Amino acid sequence: MKTVYKNGIALLITLFFLMAITISIGIGFKHVNEAKASIKDENFLLQTNIILDDVLTFLEKSPELKNMQTNDGVFDIFLAQSEFIPLEMENIKVAISIKSARAKVNINDLLESNSTQQIPQFQEFLNSYNVNLSYIDMLKDSVGKNDPPMTYILDEKPNFFREYIASYKHLEEINEFYTNTYYENSLSQIDFKELFYFGHETNSTNINSYCIDNNYLTPWARHMIEGMSLEDAEAYEAVDSNETDINGFKLCSGEERLYIDVNLEIIQNNNKAKIGFEYDIKHTKGYNFSYEI
Repeated sequence: MKTVYKNGIALLITLFFLMAITISIGIGFKHVNEAKASIKDENFLLQTNIILDDVLTFLEKSPELKNMQTNDGVFDIFLAQSEFIPLEMENIKVAISIKSARAKVNINDLLESNSTQQIPQFQEFLNSYNVNLSYIDMLKDSVGKNDPPMTYILDEKPNFFREYIASYKHLEEINEFYTNTYYENSLSQIDFKELFYFGHETNSTNINSYCIDNNYLTPWARHMIEGMSLEDAEAYEAVDSNETDINGFKLCSGEERLYIDVNLEIIQNNNKAKIGFEYDIKHTKGYNFSYEI
Protein backbone atom coordinates (compact mmCIF):
# COMPACT_ATOMS: atom_id res chain seq x y z
CA MET A 1 0.00 0.00 0.00
CA LYS A 2 2.86 2.38 0.84
CA THR A 3 4.46 1.80 -2.60
CA VAL A 4 1.14 2.43 -4.36
CA TYR A 5 0.75 5.67 -2.37
CA LYS A 6 4.26 6.83 -3.31
CA ASN A 7 3.65 6.03 -6.99
CA GLY A 8 0.39 7.93 -6.87
CA ILE A 9 2.12 11.00 -5.44
CA ALA A 10 4.88 10.69 -8.05
CA LEU A 11 2.35 10.54 -10.89
CA LEU A 12 0.52 13.53 -9.49
CA ILE A 13 3.75 15.55 -9.30
CA THR A 14 4.56 14.59 -12.89
CA LEU A 15 1.06 15.60 -14.02
CA PHE A 16 1.44 19.01 -12.35
CA PHE A 17 4.81 19.41 -14.08
CA LEU A 18 3.36 18.65 -17.54
CA MET A 19 0.44 21.03 -16.98
CA ALA A 20 2.71 23.79 -15.72
CA ILE A 21 5.26 23.59 -18.52
CA THR A 22 2.43 23.62 -21.09
CA ILE A 23 1.04 26.81 -19.52
CA SER A 24 4.52 28.36 -19.35
CA ILE A 25 5.25 27.70 -23.02
CA GLY A 26 1.74 28.90 -23.87
CA ILE A 27 2.52 32.25 -22.26
CA GLY A 28 5.72 32.38 -24.28
CA PHE A 29 3.72 31.70 -27.46
CA LYS A 30 1.45 34.60 -26.55
CA HIS A 31 4.44 36.97 -26.41
CA VAL A 32 5.72 35.59 -29.72
CA ASN A 33 2.36 36.10 -31.38
CA GLU A 34 2.07 39.63 -30.02
CA ALA A 35 5.49 40.40 -31.46
CA LYS A 36 5.08 38.77 -34.85
CA ALA A 37 3.42 41.82 -36.33
CA SER A 38 6.75 43.60 -36.01
CA ILE A 39 9.16 40.77 -36.86
CA LYS A 40 9.69 38.74 -40.00
CA ASP A 41 10.49 35.13 -40.75
CA GLU A 42 14.22 35.80 -40.57
CA ASN A 43 13.76 36.49 -36.86
CA PHE A 44 12.96 32.85 -36.17
CA LEU A 45 16.09 32.76 -34.03
CA LEU A 46 14.57 35.41 -31.75
CA GLN A 47 11.41 33.36 -31.34
CA THR A 48 13.48 30.27 -30.60
CA ASN A 49 15.40 32.11 -27.88
CA ILE A 50 12.15 33.30 -26.29
CA ILE A 51 10.90 29.71 -26.06
CA LEU A 52 14.25 28.44 -24.73
CA ASP A 53 14.26 31.18 -22.08
CA ASP A 54 10.72 30.21 -21.03
CA VAL A 55 11.74 26.56 -20.66
CA LEU A 56 14.86 27.39 -18.63
CA THR A 57 12.93 29.77 -16.37
CA PHE A 58 10.26 27.16 -15.81
CA LEU A 59 12.77 24.42 -14.98
CA GLU A 60 14.53 26.71 -12.51
CA LYS A 61 11.33 27.60 -10.67
CA SER A 62 9.45 24.30 -10.97
CA PRO A 63 8.40 23.00 -7.52
CA GLU A 64 7.83 19.59 -9.10
CA LEU A 65 11.52 19.28 -9.96
CA LYS A 66 12.50 20.43 -6.47
CA ASN A 67 10.34 17.64 -5.01
CA MET A 68 12.42 15.06 -6.84
CA GLN A 69 15.31 15.69 -4.47
CA THR A 70 13.31 14.44 -1.49
CA ASN A 71 10.72 12.03 -2.91
CA ASP A 72 11.95 8.53 -3.62
CA GLY A 73 10.84 7.14 -6.98
CA VAL A 74 9.51 10.42 -8.39
CA PHE A 75 12.44 10.89 -10.77
CA ASP A 76 11.91 7.55 -12.54
CA ILE A 77 8.18 8.09 -12.97
CA PHE A 78 8.81 11.65 -14.14
CA LEU A 79 11.18 10.41 -16.87
CA ALA A 80 8.70 7.74 -17.95
CA GLN A 81 5.96 10.34 -18.38
CA SER A 82 8.04 13.18 -19.87
CA GLU A 83 9.94 11.52 -22.70
CA PHE A 84 7.86 13.38 -25.28
CA ILE A 85 5.78 16.53 -24.71
CA PRO A 86 4.19 18.01 -27.88
CA LEU A 87 2.90 21.60 -27.83
CA GLU A 88 1.29 23.66 -30.57
CA MET A 89 -0.17 27.13 -30.90
CA GLU A 90 -1.14 28.65 -34.24
CA ASN A 91 1.78 28.06 -36.63
CA ILE A 92 4.43 27.20 -34.04
CA LYS A 93 5.06 23.61 -32.95
CA VAL A 94 7.33 22.63 -30.09
CA ALA A 95 8.31 19.10 -29.12
CA ILE A 96 10.09 18.68 -25.79
CA SER A 97 11.98 15.50 -24.97
CA ILE A 98 13.26 14.85 -21.44
CA LYS A 99 15.48 11.87 -20.67
CA SER A 100 18.14 10.89 -18.16
CA ALA A 101 21.40 12.75 -18.86
CA ARG A 102 23.38 9.85 -17.45
CA ALA A 103 22.42 7.21 -20.00
CA LYS A 104 25.66 7.37 -21.99
CA VAL A 105 29.38 7.74 -21.44
CA ASN A 106 30.75 11.28 -21.42
CA ILE A 107 33.59 11.12 -23.93
CA ASN A 108 35.52 13.93 -22.23
CA ASP A 109 35.31 12.23 -18.85
CA LEU A 110 36.56 9.05 -20.51
CA LEU A 111 39.58 10.81 -22.03
CA GLU A 112 40.43 12.55 -18.73
CA SER A 113 39.75 9.59 -16.44
CA ASN A 114 42.35 8.33 -13.99
CA SER A 115 40.68 4.92 -13.98
CA THR A 116 42.92 2.03 -15.00
CA GLN A 117 39.91 0.20 -16.44
CA GLN A 118 38.00 2.67 -18.62
CA ILE A 119 40.44 3.13 -21.51
CA PRO A 120 41.28 -0.62 -21.71
CA GLN A 121 37.53 -1.33 -21.82
CA PHE A 122 37.15 1.21 -24.62
CA GLN A 123 40.13 -0.36 -26.43
CA GLU A 124 38.50 -3.77 -26.22
CA PHE A 125 35.30 -2.30 -27.64
CA LEU A 126 37.15 -0.67 -30.55
CA ASN A 127 39.03 -3.92 -31.22
CA SER A 128 35.73 -5.71 -31.67
CA TYR A 129 35.02 -3.36 -34.60
CA ASN A 130 38.57 -3.58 -36.02
CA VAL A 131 39.31 0.06 -35.25
CA ASN A 132 43.00 0.97 -35.13
CA LEU A 133 43.81 1.87 -31.52
CA SER A 134 45.59 5.04 -32.63
CA TYR A 135 42.05 6.39 -32.79
CA ILE A 136 42.25 6.91 -29.02
CA ASP A 137 45.45 8.93 -29.50
CA MET A 138 43.64 11.05 -32.09
CA LEU A 139 40.86 11.72 -29.59
CA LYS A 140 43.37 12.64 -26.88
CA ASP A 141 45.51 14.74 -29.23
CA SER A 142 42.46 16.67 -30.42
CA VAL A 143 41.89 17.94 -26.86
CA GLY A 144 45.54 18.31 -25.88
CA LYS A 145 45.75 15.27 -23.59
CA ASN A 146 48.94 13.84 -25.13
CA ASP A 147 52.23 15.66 -24.64
CA PRO A 148 53.85 15.35 -27.08
CA PRO A 149 51.05 14.58 -29.59
CA MET A 150 50.96 11.04 -30.92
CA THR A 151 49.21 11.83 -34.22
CA TYR A 152 49.13 14.63 -36.80
CA ILE A 153 45.52 15.70 -36.32
CA LEU A 154 46.36 19.15 -34.93
CA ASP A 155 48.89 19.74 -37.68
CA GLU A 156 46.13 19.14 -40.20
CA LYS A 157 43.55 21.06 -38.15
CA PRO A 158 45.47 23.89 -36.43
CA ASN A 159 42.30 25.84 -35.64
CA PHE A 160 40.60 22.91 -33.92
CA PHE A 161 38.82 23.67 -30.64
CA ARG A 162 41.06 21.90 -28.11
CA GLU A 163 39.41 22.32 -24.71
CA TYR A 164 37.08 19.34 -25.00
CA ILE A 165 34.96 17.49 -27.56
CA ALA A 166 31.98 19.79 -27.67
CA SER A 167 29.47 18.04 -29.91
CA TYR A 168 28.71 15.12 -32.17
CA LYS A 169 29.76 17.21 -35.18
CA HIS A 170 33.09 17.89 -33.46
CA LEU A 171 33.59 14.13 -33.05
CA GLU A 172 32.59 13.57 -36.68
CA GLU A 173 35.52 15.76 -37.78
CA ILE A 174 37.91 13.61 -35.75
CA ASN A 175 36.35 10.45 -37.16
CA GLU A 176 36.69 11.81 -40.69
CA PHE A 177 40.39 12.46 -40.09
CA TYR A 178 40.81 8.87 -38.85
CA THR A 179 38.99 7.48 -41.92
CA ASN A 180 41.09 9.57 -44.33
CA THR A 181 44.31 8.62 -42.52
CA TYR A 182 43.80 4.85 -42.53
CA TYR A 183 41.63 4.55 -45.66
CA GLU A 184 39.07 2.39 -43.89
CA ASN A 185 35.58 2.98 -42.55
CA SER A 186 35.35 0.83 -39.43
CA LEU A 187 34.05 3.72 -37.30
CA SER A 188 30.85 3.83 -39.37
CA GLN A 189 29.74 0.62 -37.64
CA ILE A 190 29.50 2.42 -34.28
CA ASP A 191 26.54 4.60 -33.29
CA PHE A 192 28.43 7.36 -31.48
CA LYS A 193 25.25 9.35 -30.87
CA GLU A 194 23.96 6.50 -28.71
CA LEU A 195 27.34 5.84 -27.10
CA PHE A 196 28.58 9.27 -26.02
CA TYR A 197 27.49 12.47 -24.38
CA PHE A 198 29.56 15.53 -25.20
CA GLY A 199 30.34 18.79 -23.45
CA HIS A 200 32.23 19.20 -20.22
CA GLU A 201 31.51 18.67 -16.54
CA THR A 202 31.40 22.26 -15.33
CA ASN A 203 29.79 21.64 -11.94
CA SER A 204 32.79 20.00 -10.33
CA THR A 205 36.54 20.28 -10.19
CA ASN A 206 36.73 16.51 -9.81
CA ILE A 207 37.46 15.13 -13.27
CA ASN A 208 36.04 11.77 -12.23
CA SER A 209 32.74 13.18 -10.95
CA TYR A 210 30.73 11.97 -13.96
CA CYS A 211 28.64 8.87 -13.36
CA ILE A 212 26.30 6.68 -15.42
CA ASP A 213 22.78 5.64 -14.42
CA ASN A 214 22.51 1.87 -14.73
CA ASN A 215 18.71 2.12 -15.03
CA TYR A 216 18.89 4.16 -18.25
CA LEU A 217 22.04 3.08 -20.09
CA THR A 218 21.57 3.00 -23.85
CA PRO A 219 22.29 -0.38 -25.48
CA TRP A 220 25.42 1.06 -27.14
CA ALA A 221 26.75 2.40 -23.83
CA ARG A 222 26.13 -0.93 -22.10
CA HIS A 223 27.65 -2.77 -25.07
CA MET A 224 30.88 -0.82 -24.59
CA ILE A 225 30.97 -0.62 -20.78
CA GLU A 226 30.11 -4.25 -20.02
CA GLY A 227 31.60 -5.86 -23.11
CA MET A 228 28.40 -7.73 -23.92
CA SER A 229 27.05 -8.05 -27.44
CA LEU A 230 24.82 -5.29 -28.76
CA GLU A 231 21.95 -7.78 -29.02
CA ASP A 232 22.31 -8.76 -25.35
CA ALA A 233 22.58 -5.09 -24.37
CA GLU A 234 19.33 -4.31 -26.20
CA ALA A 235 17.56 -7.09 -24.30
CA TYR A 236 19.14 -6.26 -20.92
CA GLU A 237 16.91 -5.26 -18.01
CA ALA A 238 18.69 -3.43 -15.20
CA VAL A 239 18.19 -4.63 -11.62
CA ASP A 240 19.04 -2.95 -8.32
CA SER A 241 22.47 -3.85 -6.99
CA ASN A 242 25.10 -2.59 -4.56
CA GLU A 243 27.71 -2.10 -7.27
CA THR A 244 29.45 1.28 -7.35
CA ASP A 245 30.97 0.91 -10.80
CA ILE A 246 31.02 -1.24 -13.93
CA ASN A 247 34.54 -1.87 -15.24
CA GLY A 248 35.72 1.42 -13.76
CA PHE A 249 32.73 3.48 -14.91
CA LYS A 250 31.17 5.05 -11.82
CA LEU A 251 27.47 4.32 -11.20
CA CYS A 252 25.19 7.14 -10.05
CA SER A 253 23.34 6.95 -6.76
CA GLY A 254 20.87 9.27 -5.04
CA GLU A 255 21.10 12.90 -6.13
CA GLU A 256 23.86 12.05 -8.62
CA ARG A 257 21.08 10.78 -10.90
CA LEU A 258 19.24 14.12 -10.99
CA TYR A 259 20.43 15.33 -14.38
CA ILE A 260 18.09 15.52 -17.36
CA ASP A 261 18.83 15.72 -21.05
CA VAL A 262 16.40 18.26 -22.52
CA ASN A 263 15.84 18.54 -26.26
CA LEU A 264 13.59 21.06 -27.99
CA GLU A 265 12.45 20.90 -31.60
CA ILE A 266 10.76 24.10 -32.74
CA ILE A 267 9.04 24.33 -36.12
CA GLN A 268 7.47 27.35 -37.75
CA ASN A 269 6.56 27.19 -41.43
CA ASN A 270 9.78 26.09 -43.19
CA ASN A 271 12.02 26.94 -40.25
CA LYS A 272 13.24 24.31 -37.80
CA ALA A 273 15.46 24.60 -34.74
CA LYS A 274 16.88 21.87 -32.52
CA ILE A 275 18.25 22.81 -29.12
CA GLY A 276 19.72 20.42 -26.59
CA PHE A 277 21.11 20.96 -23.13
CA GLU A 278 21.78 19.21 -19.87
CA TYR A 279 19.94 20.38 -16.76
CA ASP A 280 21.14 19.89 -13.20
CA ILE A 281 17.98 19.60 -11.08
CA LYS A 282 19.77 20.00 -7.75
CA HIS A 283 21.67 23.16 -8.69
CA THR A 284 18.96 24.47 -11.08
CA LYS A 285 21.45 25.04 -13.87
CA GLY A 286 21.52 24.29 -17.59
CA TYR A 287 24.77 23.74 -19.49
CA ASN A 288 26.35 22.04 -22.51
CA PHE A 289 23.95 23.78 -24.91
CA SER A 290 23.88 22.81 -28.57
CA TYR A 291 21.98 24.56 -31.37
CA GLU A 292 21.04 23.41 -34.84
CA ILE A 293 18.98 25.84 -36.92
